[in-house]
Parts: sequence; structure tokens; C-alpha cells
Amino acid sequence: MDSSAARTAVEHLRAGVPSAGAAQMLSVGRRRILGEIEGELLALQAGRPSRHLRIIAANYGEGKSHTLNAVRAIAAHEHFLVSQITVSRETPLDRVDRVYRKLVSRTYYPGVERPGIDPLLHEISERPEAVQRLLRFAQTKLHPKIGHVLEARLEGKRGDIEPLDGDLSGYLLPMPALRRAYDDNMGRRLPKMDRFPLDQRFDYLRLIDEMAVLAGLAGWLILIDEVEMIGRIGRRARALSYALLRDLSDPARLPHTYSVAAVAASFQADLTDRLDEAEQLPLWLRERGQDELADAVPGIVGLLAGAPHLPPLSEADLAEVFDGIAQAHAVAYGWSPPLTGSDLLQRIRVPLRERDIKVRQLVRAVVHFLDLTMRYGDLPQLRVHGLEEPVPAPSEADDGEFPEGDDVVRGWSG
Repeated sequence: MDSSAARTAVEHLRAGVPSAGAAQMLSVGRRRILGEIEGELLALQAGRPSRHLRIIAANYGEGKSHTLNAVRAIAAHEHFLVSQITVSRETPLDRVDRVYRKLVSRTYYPGVERPGIDPLLHEISERPEAVQRLLRFAQTKLHPKIGHVLEARLEGKRGDIEPLDGDLSGYLLPMPALRRAYDDNMGRRLPKMDRFPLDQRFDYLRLIDEMAVLAGLAGWLILIDEVEMIGRIGRRARALSYALLRDLSDPARLPHTYSVAAVAASFQADLTDRLDEAEQLPLWLRERGQDELADAVPGIVGLLAGAPHLPPLSEADLAEVFDGIAQAHAVAYGWSPPLTGSDLLQRIRVPLRERDIKVRQLVRAVVHFLDLTMRYGDLPQLRVHGLEEPVPAPSEADDGEFPEGDDVVRGWSG
């Protein structure tokens, strides 16, 4: 990577923020699972998918988000449309409309840095046959409203397309605004149709699934981080979240889509503390006449409970990761670090071997170690919180702090 990309990656590592550049350095030790996911993406592209949803699990700070970013890089290389979201209060999985809106705002067309579906719409509009196939799909498979929005957007000649683009981006047009936009673009009145019910908003995801292949892409990859947030919401909301994950994995609904969801390893234990989710939640739903929703729960809960954990990084893996960080730091700031990855491992990881230190904390410690070495020219000293005596190191000083929130390692200086 060039100096600008290297600096961006190092800054993300320093802040503990996942990114595609940082993921390149942190995918060591994840090659097996990344190879499996790449194989499943290629199988989907070839029309022989083995699965449409994969769930990965790990403890906090052990690389779930960085693994998702490594998958994103693989998918972009294979010419997939990629969307990435993090489950939160603003993006709850029980609200398809909010999920879709956030997905579109974090959708990346291969080779295009700016997110959104504009490149997707542009590519399809340049292919008359793709336009007609998309319109037929929307008119026969989706709610009529979506077909009319697409018709006015792709075949209209005269009006403002911004409201139509907003609707396709998840900011759904109310009927009066849709009538005006359709009339302006098509020069005729909007045909009568039924109201657009809430339970058909998943049709917008089906639309993107179809648009991806009509634009000549290999398919659509959806990445979902922090799925454990499902455990913090109510029973019906959890059931709706499980139903969405089920629908994302349904080849009849999204035949060209592959999803990867990351969940904290503690998720199942957290739910078990309250109730037996796979049995009690469906019973609660059936008592309220929600049989279809109840059917969605056991399968997805089973997948979440049985998700394979990311393997812990070995000492050799950590040395390779640290070596990659040192090389990126050198390119980013134009200097030559005096330590290899193995040297950094000895100075950072080995003194902390008996302590519960997350990979994220180790990575930030290495970046801070390199920062101070570059700044002062001497190797900084490492002090471990809770020990009376500092771990021996070449220099003696006490200046600076480990970033707030990760203060297990502190007392750095050069």
C-alpha cells in the first residue's frame, strides 16, 4: 500500500477501528475460515451455492470486525456488491426499513469508493436489456409500488429523479409524493394500486439482489456486525430479528446474496440466563397467534449457538501481525523500525502472557510502541498495571498513557 493508505490503516489500528486496510494485516490466523468463505462466494457466483448465511463468533476484541473487513476485501476482488452494517439502536434487525436504509448507505460498488446504489442504477441504465428485465422482475415479483418507482426512474424523461432515488435508498415516498414524481417523469397518471404494507418492505432487499446480477456483478454480500445486540431487545423484536436473518439466508428470496454475521461468543449464554430461547420464545409467540414468526426462531438460534469461534492467534501469528504493522508504520511515516515482528512480540506479548489481554489491546500497544520509538529514537519501556516492578526494558522513563479504555498496559515513554 502507498503511504496514504498505510497511514489510514495505522490510524484505524491506533483507534481500534476496523477498516479494510487494517484487515489486511490482521487476517493472519484466519486464513482457513476466509478460504471457506471465499469458496462459498465463488460457488454462489457459479450458481451452485452451498449456503447463504455464515455466522462467526469470537470474544470481544478478538477480531470479528476485522475478519468481516477481510471478507469485504475478498468480495470486492471477486466483483461482488458489498453492504456492511452494525446492529445498534439506530439499526435494529427487527426493523427491515431501517436495516435497508442503512444497508444502502453502506453499499459499495466494486472500484467505487463512495457508498450508495447510484453506480448500480447507472450501470443498469446503460444496459437496455437489463432495464427491461429489472422492470419485469419488479412488476411480477415485487409490490407494484416498487415497479412504478423503477419505471419512472429508469424510463422517465422529464421530471426530477431525486425523490425516486430517495425512495430506492430507503426514504420511502408517501403516495402523494410518488404520484407527483411519477406524473412529472412519465407524463401520465400513476396507476391505481394497493397500499404498501409493512410486511412487504423486504421486497426492497429482493430488488437489490436482482439489480446486482443485472449490473453484471457476481452477487451481493451483506456483512452484519454485533449481532449479539439482539439479546438486548424485547421478545417480539428478537423474533423479528431472527426472522430477518432467516430471510437473508433464504435462496428463494435472495438467490444471489451471501451474508456473514458476527456475534459475540457470550451471546447464547446471555440469553440462557433469561430463558431457553429456542424453546420458550416460540411458545410465547404461538400463544399470541404468531406461528409464522415462531417458526423462524429455532433454526437461527441454533446457528448462533453453534457458530464456530475464530481460532486464537498463535505466537507465530502474532509475530506476523506485528511485522505487518511495523511495515505499514514504516511506509506511513517514512522511517525504518528497528524491531521485527518477533522482537515486538517479545517486548509486548511475552511480558503479558499470563494476563487476559485482547488482540485489539495488543495491536494498539504495538502501534503506540512504534509511535514512541519513532518519536524519541529509543525503545520505550513497558510497565504492566498491577505489578510493583516494571518489566525490564532498554530505557527507563514514564511519559504518556495508553489510550483511554485499554489501560491494562500503561507507563510508556521513549
